[in-house]
Amino acid sequence: MKLLITCFQWTAVALANELKILWCQIFDNFSSGMYVNWKMEDVYKINLNSRIANKVYLEVGEKIVKNFDQLFEFVQNIDRKKFIRKWHKVSISTNIFQSQINSNKSTQSIVNKAILKKLTWWDWHWLSDPQKEPISILVQIINDKCSIFVNTSWESLHNRWYRKETGEAPLKENLAASLIRMCGRHFKTPLLDPMCWSGTICIEAAMIAKNIAPGLQRNFAFETFEDFDQNKFDEIKKELESKIFEWKYQITWYDIDPKILELAKNNAKRAGVLDTITFEQRNIKDLERQNDYIVCNPPYGKRLKDDNIKSLYENLIRIYGKNSKGCFISSSEFADRMVWYDFKIKNLNNNDEMVKLYIKK
Repeated sequence: MKLLITCFQWTAVALANELKILWCQIFDNFSSGMYVNWKMEDVYKINLNSRIANKVYLEVGEKIVKNFDQLFEFVQNIDRKKFIRKWHKVSISTNIFQSQINSNKSTQSIVNKAILKKLTWWDWHWLSDPQKEPISILVQIINDKCSIFVNTSWESLHNRWYRKETGEAPLKENLAASLIRMCGRHFKTPLLDPMCWSGTICIEAAMIAKNIAPGLQRNFAFETFEDFDQNKFDEIKKELESKIFEWKYQITWYDIDPKILELAKNNAKRAGVLDTITFEQRNIKDLERQNDYIVCNPPYGKRLKDDNIKSLYENLIRIYGKNSKGCFISSSEFADRMVWYDFKIKNLNNNDEMVKLYIKK
């Protein structure tokens, strides 16, 4: 049995480094995730600690299947009661590659029937309740080898507890944390976000600096599993809370809009880092060249009119001083035409929009 940890495609290296710090044994990886050996304690730790991961899946069965009858029998014999209570709704997703079973829709239907076959009328009554939390199942069939995974995280781990208010097209929290990790910024070095929006980048940087585990204030699907160890889970959380520390950090964010700054402050307050970040209402065109880490998610695509693109990126390029480091995201053709010889460029997908990540080290 193994764990499947998923992430955004370009963040796999950052995730691997994070899991190594947690003493997880990675035995296989791919472009958008990796497999690790597991103990139940690892499920708790990864969900609580990971700043990069999307979801943590627990494998509950593996077998060669070449037709739907074999698939049905295999799934039906898995002890569903360990992971799926009668009050759980079930959602099923599939990943099929080079197998004799090749229909995603039919696979979902067969697996759903196999899971629910032994339910009583009373169980069906509970399952029909729209207020109950769903358990998601991932069916992966690769070269006829079928693995059944249960999502231990519930909703994606990028959903932190602090971001109740957002600007337009906000950057996902785990993407923001990935930017901080990938540009090589150390938590004691100065960091600037000249266009803060909902403040996600600076908040994630401050949480890294203060060693605040991102999962401390949320619930997880594994808490409903039959073998969930509440005492062990509480012990891990208590240890993480004891490791939060204070320091004088140099994290600054600017924005020209006072309403946006107020929104970002509210998010920072909920995250417990309001006293860690310096807020200023400033226009990027008024900034001097910087020699610190500059990390930002500037407006692009639908968020920016074409006639404003040139001016914004000219100012962004200008403030990157000779010794500055950091990164930013853009889908702008104007940015692509610039001469950025000292930047690494990676393609990625942000909120279903193809963009480029510029990393300056």
